[in-house]
Amino acid sequence: MVSSADSQNAKIVQMLSDILTNIEANWPVLPSGIWNASSVRSALRHLSELSRNSQSEGFVNIHELSQQIDKAITDITEEKAQPDSAEIRQINQLLEKLKQMIIATQKPKQNQVGQQPDYDLVYLHSSESSGEQITAAIEKNEWRVLNLELTVDLRHFLTEQSVKLILIDTQFIDDMSEINKILNELHPNKKTRPELIFITGECNIEIRLEVLRTGVTQCFTSPININDLMLSIKQIISPHVKPKDRVLLIEDDESQAQFASTLLRKGGLKTRSITNPLGVMEAVKQFQPDLILMDLYMPGANGIELTQVIRDKKELANIPIVFLSGEESMEKKLLALHSGADDFLTKPVRPQHLLATVKTRINRAQIIFEAGARGNIDYSTGLQNRKALLLKLDCMSQNVEAAKSVAGLFTITYADPEQYHNNQDYSDIIEEITQLVGSTLNKHDYLARSSEYSLTILLFRNTLDEFSQFGTELFDLLKANIHDGVEFGIGKTLIDFNQKDPDILLAQSETASLMAFHRHSESYLDHQEQIEAPAETETSINDFQKQQFKSALETALIEFRQQQFNSTQDVEIVAIELLPKPAPATDIILTSDNIFITAEQHGLNAEFDQYICKYALRMLGEFSLAGDMTQVIISISALAMNDEVIIKFIKSELRRLQLVGTGLMIEFDLPSLAKNLKQARYFLGELSAMGINTLLGNFACNETAYKVLAYLNADGVRPHVSMLNTSFEETNEIATQVHSLNAKIILPTVDKFGLSSLYWSEAADFVQSSYND
Repeated sequence: MVSSADSQNAKIVQMLSDILTNIEANWPVLPSGIWNASSVRSALRHLSELSRNSQSEGFVNIHELSQQIDKAITDITEEKAQPDSAEIRQINQLLEKLKQMIIATQKPKQNQVGQQPDYDLVYLHSSESSGEQITAAIEKNEWRVLNLELTVDLRHFLTEQSVKLILIDTQFIDDMSEINKILNELHPNKKTRPELIFITGECNIEIRLEVLRTGVTQCFTSPININDLMLSIKQIISPHVKPKDRVLLIEDDESQAQFASTLLRKGGLKTRSITNPLGVMEAVKQFQPDLILMDLYMPGANGIELTQVIRDKKELANIPIVFLSGEESMEKKLLALHSGADDFLTKPVRPQHLLATVKTRINRAQIIFEAGARGNIDYSTGLQNRKALLLKLDCMSQNVEAAKSVAGLFTITYADPEQYHNNQDYSDIIEEITQLVGSTLNKHDYLARSSEYSLTILLFRNTLDEFSQFGTELFDLLKANIHDGVEFGIGKTLIDFNQKDPDILLAQSETASLMAFHRHSESYLDHQEQIEAPAETETSINDFQKQQFKSALETALIEFRQQQFNSTQDVEIVAIELLPKPAPATDIILTSDNIFITAEQHGLNAEFDQYICKYALRMLGEFSLAGDMTQVIISISALAMNDEVIIKFIKSELRRLQLVGTGLMIEFDLPSLAKNLKQARYFLGELSAMGINTLLGNFACNETAYKVLAYLNADGVRPHVSMLNTSFEETNEIATQVHSLNAKIILPTVDKFGLSSLYWSEAADFVQSSYND
C-alpha cells in the first residue's frame, strides 16, 4: 500500500523531472556556441522554476546546483557575448550533474541485507511525533538517516558508528543530561562530537533558552521551514570549503604583532601585520581584511584617529575594528567606540578571548553584509518590517512641519499572541489580508508587518473625515472577504509628533487593535476610546492579565535590568538606570513590549510607580550603608503628579531607610507633563524638597522646551531620540542652553553604540557605559 507521503513525494519527483525535460529541450542550442535569445530565456525560466520548487520541497542540493547553472548562463548573457569552449564545457558539466541528481531522486531506496548501512545522521523522536515529513526530506537529499525512539538505542548505535549530526525532538529535553553523558564518554575529544539540532513544536522563549542551554547548536520551531533545516543539515554533513577569514593587525611593536598573528593563524585565520600606522589605507586596499585589530597608541597616528579615517570611507563600513591595548581608562575606551570601533580588548587578554572575539565579529559582520537591504524586510511576506516602519515614523517626527495632511496608524491584529505561540501558521491569513489592504492604499501610504500577528498601515489623508472613513471601509472590506473562522481587530491612532514618541504611537495603535480583537468589535477601535472604555467592558482575558500584573507586583516578580552611566566630568560619578521587566515566571503579555503602557492599560500605574520607587530607594539604602555614592535613575508615570499617595509613600520610605540627599533621579515624559504644567511644577517641587532630582524625558530641545524646563526647575533632561545625531554646532547649542538653566544632560538609553553622534560624548553630563550586542 502506498502512503500519502510516498504519493506526494512521487508527484514532487515527477514535477522536477518534467522541468528538467523542458530545460533539456532548449539545451542543444545553448552549448552550440550560437545562442538563441528565446532559447536562453526559456531555459532561464525553467531553471528559475526548478530552483523555486526544489527549494520549497527541501531539495537543497538540486536548488543550489540550479542556481549555479542560472548564474553561469546569466553571466554570459549579460556580457552580450557568445560563450567560449571552457564556458560551454562548464555548463555541460553542471547540467549533467543536475540530471544525475534528479534521476537519483527517482530511484527506490535499497534495503541493505546482512550489514548495517553507514548513516549520515540520527533522528531521535517518538512514534507519535510528526517526524515522517522531516525523514522524507532528509532522504530526498540522499542522506542516510536512522530513526530512533529511545535514548538507550542511541547509546547502542553510537558505540558501533559515528555520525556528524543528531536531530532530537524536544520531548527528549529531560534526557539531555544522559545524552551529553553518552557523548562525553564516547567522544572525549569534543571536536569529534556530533552536532545537535532540536526540533520543537513549542515556539516560546523559555523552551528555546532551555534547549540552547543543553549545548544544542540550533533549534527549529514549528512551523518548520524544511528548506532551512535541510540547509543546516547540509552545512554540517558536507560543509562548503570556505576561504580563510583575513585579519589586518596594526601594531608598532613587532613582538606584539608577531604574537597576535601566530595566535590568529593557529585559529585558522589569515593575517598580515603592519607596524607603520600611516600605511593603513594602502594595507586595507591591498589585503582586503575581514577585520582590523589595532593598537591604541602608536607613533604618527593613534588608533582613534585611524578609525575615523577608515570610517570616512563608506565602502569600508562593513569591516569590524577591534582595539587591543593596555589602556584601562573608561573614557578612552568610550571615545574609541564612539569613533567607530566595534570592540575594545584590554591587555593582557586571554588567547581564547581574543580569538573568540575576532571570529565572532567577523561572522556577525558577514551575516549583516549578506543580509543587505533585506534587513528591513519581513522574510516570510516580503513586506516592510517593524524596524522599517519605526524608521519611517522617526523621519516624520523630525520633519513635523512638512506633514500637511492627516496622518495616523491603523493596526490589524489577526491572532492572539497566546494562540500564535501555539504554533499556528498564519501565512494564508497574512497573504489574504495583505491583498485586500493593498487594493485600498494610495501610493504614499505604507504597509508593514509590525509583529508576528499584526499588520500596520501608515496612512495619509487630506481630512480627518477621510481618515476615519478609511477605517470603516477597511473593517467592512475585511469582514466581507476574509474566510469564515478568522478573527481580527483594527486599532487606530492619529499622529501628533509634538506630543508622542513614534514607539509610543505604534504601541497605542497595537494596544487598540489587540483590544478590538478581544472585544470582537464591529468597527475599528480608536486608541482614545479603548483607554476611556469602562472597566465592565474588559474581556476575561484582560481581567486575567490585570490580575497577573497585580500579582507580579505583590510577589516581587517584576525584575529590573540595570544600565550604567558614567559622568563625562572629572568627578567619579556613576548612575544606574533601572529598566523594569516581568520575571520569566510570569504569564504577563506586555502591550507592544512596553511595561509602562501595559500598567496604564490595566489601571495599575499607581501601584507600579510605588513598586519602582520602593525598589530604587532600597537599592540606595544599601549603597548608603556601603558608603557608595552611586545615583539611581528611574521612570514613573506622569499620572503620578495627580496622586498624593505617591508623595506620602516616598516620604515614608525615606524616613524608614533614614535617607537624606537620596541620589535618586526620577524621569517623567515631558509631553505628558505638559498637559498640566501648574500641577507638574508643584509635584516636582515636592520631590525636590525631599532631595530627589527630576529628569524630563523626550526633551524636544526647542525654545518651548527650554521655557518649560525653566518653569519646572527640573534637574536634568533626556533629549528626544531624534536629537542623537545632531551636528557639532547643534549639539553645543543644546548643551549651552540646558547648562545655562542649571540642568544636566543624560542621553537616552540605546541598545547599540553608534546610535548617537560622537559630539554628545563631550556635551552630555552622563553617557552610557555599555551596550547590548
